[in-house]
Amino acid sequence: MKILLTERFQKSVTKLDPTERARVFETLLEISKAMKNSHRYAGIGLRKLHRSGIYEARIGLGLRLVFAFRDGDLILAAVGSHDQIRKYLSEL
Repeated sequence: MKILLTERFQKSVTKLDPTERARVFETLLEISKAMKNSHRYAGIGLRKLHRSGIYEARIGLGLRLVFAFRDGDLILAAVGSHDQIRKYLSEL
């Protein structure tokens, strides 16, 4: 599986402090484990947001990660606060 980064994701992740970026990376590792075992979904707050295959994962209390699966690839779409992610999703 390839991990693809959208421009929006790249811009938003560079604005995070190093600790938050490390938590994003840790969450990515958990996502791959959770996709193999659906019982792990709850541990990272993973939920499907749209039938088109858009998912959200919690990164601690303040951050959310939005991603999708396309043709076996993981596409990282956005990372940000709950409000930033809501705004992003409303623009889709």
